[in-house]
Amino acid sequence: MDDRLKELAQERYGQKEYLSTLFELALEEKWFDLQHLIQHDMAKAILADYSQELGKDYLNQEVFYNNWEDVIQVGWAAFCKHTGLSMEQVNVRLQALRNAI
Repeated sequence: MDDRLKELAQERYGQKEYLSTLFELALEEKWFDLQHLIQHDMAKAILADYSQELGKDYLNQEVFYNNWEDVIQVGWAAFCKHTGLSMEQVNVRLQALRNAI
C-alpha cells in the first residue's frame, strides 16, 4: 500500500466520532452495519478521494481493486485498537454473521 493511501486511511478510520459510532454498533451487536461502514462506506470514500488525488477518475477501478483489501485492514485495525477486541474476536463475529445469512 502506498504511504499516502495508508496515511489517508489511518486518518479517516481514526476519526473519534467514527470510531465511537463503530463502538456503539458493536455494543448493540449490529455487526452487519459495522462491517458495512468499515468495508464499504468508508473504504470506498477513501479510495475515491485517493483516486482523485492521483488525478484519476472518481473511484478508479484499478486503484480500487489494487487497494481495497489493504484499506479495509487499516479500518479493522483502527476498530480493534479502539475497542480492545482482537481481530480473531472480530472474525468470529463476522463469521457468525455470514453463517446467519
